[in-house]
Amino acid sequence: MNRFRSLVDGLGNSLRLPADWRERLKFHAPDALAWRLLLLTFVFTVVVEILIIVPSAASFHERWLLDRLQSAELASVGVEALPYSAVEDEAAEQLLAIGGVQAVVVGDQGVRRLLLQAPNLPRTPDLIDLRKSRPVTRIADPWRTLFGHPERSIRVQARPRYRSGDFIEILAPAEPLKVELRTFLLNSLLMSLLISLVAGGLLYGGLAFLVLQPLRRVTRSIEHFALDPEAEGDPPSDRHDEIGRVERELARMQEEVRVSLRSRARL
Repeated sequence: MNRFRSLVDGLGNSLRLPADWRERLKFHAPDALAWRLLLLTFVFTVVVEILIIVPSAASFHERWLLDRLQSAELASVGVEALPYSAVEDEAAEQLLAIGGVQAVVVGDQGVRRLLLQAPNLPRTPDLIDLRKSRPVTRIADPWRTLFGHPERSIRVQARPRYRSGDFIEILAPAEPLKVELRTFLLNSLLMSLLISLVAGGLLYGGLAFLVLQPLRRVTRSIEHFALDPEAEGDPPSDRHDEIGRVERELARMQEEVRVSLRSRARL
């Protein structure tokens, strides 16, 4: 900070800028209140970004899985409507492809029934039970999918909505979800970043107008009074808040000092 301030002061002196320009340039050094306020606004913007993105990713992840579960459940209802639940391999593959899953399992009264199964299933898929998911798990699941192995598969269990049974289970590849999740996060990040920047800019502008500008007037008044106590300063504003009271008290004290100096000059 001190090195940057020296560099700014040296640049102003070498270019022989007017005194008021050098004063403004010095005032806007990185350790000034305006820069700290700007940094604080940036930090708050990042925090807002995180608070928006994290639950949005969890909601998108769960909604994607529920959509696959719904498609698989409707396909299982169609399979059970066939005589003896007989489905040829080609038809099963088409049903699985439509639902975007690799296998469909229905659990009823402790019995698991495999209705649709595709070949070459992965051996160790990760289990996500939407019936008893905790908030921490819901928040962590999207990031496990996003940074997981490309060949990772997910076992998803949930309560059935269109049929009887204890649960409906699907086995789905994680790569399509990862691609859609990455696109969703990118779009959400850009949109929320734009909103946060606009809100942060408005907040910074409002604080600069309501706080920084009056404080700069007070600072200039003190500096000018230190250089020439006899000179009349700017009159205080008509504000009724704390800054207005500071301006009026400062003007009163400066006037008392001037009266005291004039009294000493007469003696």
